[in-house]
Amino acid sequence: MENKDIKLMDGVYIHCMKTDRFKTNYIYITLLTRLNRETVTKNALIPLVLRRGTRSYPTMQDISIKLDEMYGSSMDANVDKMGDYMAIQLMMEMISDEYALEKSEILKDGIDLISEILLKPVLENGAFKKEYVEQEKETLKELINSKINDKGNYAFNTAIEKLYKDEPYGLYKYGYVEDLDKINARNLYEQYLDVLRDSEIHIYVSGNFNEIEVADEFNSYFENVDRNFNNWIALGKASKALGSVMEVFKRTDDSNTDIVVEHQNVIQGKLVLGYTLRAFNEKADFYPMTVYSAILGGTASSKLFNNVREKKSLAYTIRSQYIKHKGAMFVNAGIENENCLLAKECIFKEIEDMRTGEFTEEEIHDAKVNLVTRFRSFNDSQAAMIGWSVGQKLLGGDEDLDVVIDNINKVSKAQILDVANRLELSMTYFLTK
Repeated sequence: MENKDIKLMDGVYIHCMKTDRFKTNYIYITLLTRLNRETVTKNALIPLVLRRGTRSYPTMQDISIKLDEMYGSSMDANVDKMGDYMAIQLMMEMISDEYALEKSEILKDGIDLISEILLKPVLENGAFKKEYVEQEKETLKELINSKINDKGNYAFNTAIEKLYKDEPYGLYKYGYVEDLDKINARNLYEQYLDVLRDSEIHIYVSGNFNEIEVADEFNSYFENVDRNFNNWIALGKASKALGSVMEVFKRTDDSNTDIVVEHQNVIQGKLVLGYTLRAFNEKADFYPMTVYSAILGGTASSKLFNNVREKKSLAYTIRSQYIKHKGAMFVNAGIENENCLLAKECIFKEIEDMRTGEFTEEEIHDAKVNLVTRFRSFNDSQAAMIGWSVGQKLLGGDEDLDVVIDNINKVSKAQILDVANRLELSMTYFLTK
């Protein structure tokens, strides 16, 4: 695969990922903006409103018809949280021009359509269309409220919100229901213009195409965009300003660890242990922590899976997950409600064994093999390749997957022991009956 980065203007970049492995072209646009309490709900609403219509295609039906004409292309819009940044995302997948009828320009049509969705939304009296805003507010409300339905994800997200209650990362990416009544077509459109002005915009195109033609086509849309970009991500100036976040559960202190217990009508308890890394270095710690987490609980041959789930039957599900942008590791377990203390003790023992070096070269090897297989699988999906690249750029690196795999294989036991001894338990969350 051939990668090439093109700068359209300050803060707007096109990343060309040329490959002939796929029969499709894939476009992904992300607007990286400050994550804060005052704007998180508005920002989550923006892509929902944008997808409703453009000046040339003013309804969702018009957009759907155009996508059908483009050989059944697909389009989606969403938001995500990447460390302390919020990503407003538009994605489109279409058949490669070489597989379409002669002289069909499907990629050009896709660039035109996704650019219109982002930059030329339907307006009414100089603002977003009121009907669309009110309808999508209800959509977002349902989305926010639905987070409680998946108890495992609910427990994980709640633990993050509590552990990072004073930081942007603690915010829920879809925002808060109590904000919706204050949002209208006018102030949402003003927020949209603010995001266009000062966000860092990354445009990824994956497939078989001419990068100059792609850049020229995007430039024809972006050259007239009002921008006030000041390189805030590169300079590390993400806002830390937060409004108050409602505290729902009673918290007590046990050493330096927050303990949160929530009661719901659940059959299976959900235990989440949150660890933070002392002297965290985002880029340097990525590789040893990735291997550490794989040994501890990232694979079906991990310590937590074998010893806590299989041998002692104390968990239905259990895994560890490293959050690379925050230097945090979470252990998530689905357990019998009455087994909380026993499960915690067994998890603590496995983590203590990691601190004292009670893991073998064979376990390190198996973890690396699993990670290499996982990283190589990114090449099988255009969306996965792009998602990986976005995360790497936020880490301040642009290593391709071969370099990443090489660095994974170079991780030593000493490096794993180093991060193991810098991990501190900072949050215990238990969702129980």
